[in-house]
Order: sequence, then C-alpha cells, then structure tokens
Amino acid sequence: MKKKRYFTIFLLIGFLSCTNNASIAMGSGVVVTVNKRKVTLSEFKQRLSNFAVENGLKLNQLSKDVVLSNLDNLINTILLLNEAQREGITVTTQEVNEEYNQLKQGYTDEQFNKIFIEKLIDKNLWLKELEEHLIIKKLLASHFSDISVSQREIADYYNSHKKDYFVPEMIRAYQMELPSETVAQQALNALEKGESFTKVAQLYSISPDASNGGDMGYLSARDLPEELSGILFSMPTGKVSNIVKTQFGYQIFFVSEKIPAHQESLSEAKDSIANLILIDKKREALTEWLKVLRQQANVQINYVLLKRAGLI
Repeated sequence: MKKKRYFTIFLLIGFLSCTNNASIAMGSGVVVTVNKRKVTLSEFKQRLSNFAVENGLKLNQLSKDVVLSNLDNLINTILLLNEAQREGITVTTQEVNEEYNQLKQGYTDEQFNKIFIEKLIDKNLWLKELEEHLIIKKLLASHFSDISVSQREIADYYNSHKKDYFVPEMIRAYQMELPSETVAQQALNALEKGESFTKVAQLYSISPDASNGGDMGYLSARDLPEELSGILFSMPTGKVSNIVKTQFGYQIFFVSEKIPAHQESLSEAKDSIANLILIDKKREALTEWLKVLRQQANVQINYVLLKRAGLI
C-alpha cells in the first residue's frame, strides 16, 4: 500500500531477536502456544501471507530467517497483549476507526477495499493487527513514558558522530525530459520568452515529475547519476540550461538554489539525535522486559509442523 503499514508488532519490536523458552511437537494444527493462546498453522500462514504481500513477495519467497522472525514477533505480540489485558489497557472502536481512516486517507472506500482484494490480503486479520498495534502502543507508552534523554547524552553522541552530520553541497533542481529535439526547442523557446520553468515543464515534459513542474527537490551529487551531477552542479543558480542530450533523452535543467557543504551544528542536530537515543533506550528497555515476560511464560513452538508445511 502507499500508506504506512502497521505490521504485527509495534516498530520497536521489529529490532528484537529473542530466544524461545521451549519447542515441542504439539497438536497437528498448532504452530505456537503462548500460555493459553494457541496459534494455528492456518492463522500463522495468513499472517505470513499478509506480510509477504505488503513487502512485494510471495509466501514461498520468504526465507527461513524471515519466517522465524515473524513467528518471534507474533510471540512478542501475544506476550504484550497479555500484559495489556492484565493491566486493563484497551482501545475503542472509535480509536481503531480513526487510525483506519488515517491510513485510508487519499483513497475512496472502493479503492481501499480493492487493494485488499487485488493483493489477497485478509482484511479482517489486517484490522485485527491494527487493533493489536494500537493496544501495544498504549501499553508501551504507559511503561516507557518516563524515559528521557539528557543534553549531555546528546552532546556526547554528536561529538562521537560528527562525520554523520556533515552535509555535502546541495542544490534545488528542476528538469524537463522531452520526447524529441523539436519539442525540446519549443520548450526552450517558451522559456526564453519568459514563461516559468514549472509551467513549461507541465506542458512539455514527459518525466514523472512533470506534474510538479519538474521539481527534483534538494539533491547532493551522490543522489544523481554521474552524468547529471556533472551538469547540474556546474550550473549557475537562476539560469536555464541549453538542451542537453543525456541517456534519458533531450533534457533542460534549472537550478534555483545552492547550499554549500557544511557541518551541521549541535543545535541543528539535537532533535534528531535525541530521537535516536530515545529509540535506543526504549528498544533496550523493551528487550529486557520481553526477556522477563518470556521467562515467565510457557512458550512452545511446533518446529515439526513448520517444516512439514515447508515454512522452514
């Protein structure tokens, strides 16, 4: 989907790789048991199928490691949902609907439902996972809300990662890709008569960014093929290029702004650094908490069934 997609577990859990308490061959249809919660092969395969489709793959293209990682995340989900239930944490239908509508933004109901049909995504399971995500998000917020980042931690991180905050020379560039030299000349004539680059690009360009007036955004040399970086970074600002024949066809370029290479200051970088450190702290806290939950839980995995099903 174009929109962000909530998988089985909150973002932080995706970083984890925990070990399991036990593994035995259980009943023929049960893949994993976490305390009283039993997950059947059918349910697990549907979750895997949703995951595969959302990542542009087929179920049989998932590697053993990916399958086991999904199983591990499912176990973590169940453990955290059990904790949420114990603590009385729930979400309302309204909260789920609000999140659903946020994800559906930009689509009609028909268009959004068509995605599930065409991609063979189980919508009921997808909605269940969305609800699980919201419950776990509330649970983690209640447990980790007191985790903070000090100014000293931010400064220490910045000083030890200064090279990561060096910003190379950047340009704001626009382009047109024209179907022929004749059309390219027509576009250039329009520009020479005073028409704006964005308007001419919308009229003549066949590049994907034509509807945005050819706006390529802010770019560094490494963001471009060597051929184009050599052209664009040698251009003066505010000037339109001549017609240029490149591997992409006949093109015209415009550079509106140049930002010299510079070292991002601590004050400029502090917010992003604080967020990185906070994520690391929460990940570490969650890892430790899940270890405790696993030690206290009865987790059993039916590896025999997983192998028979060709999943591992």
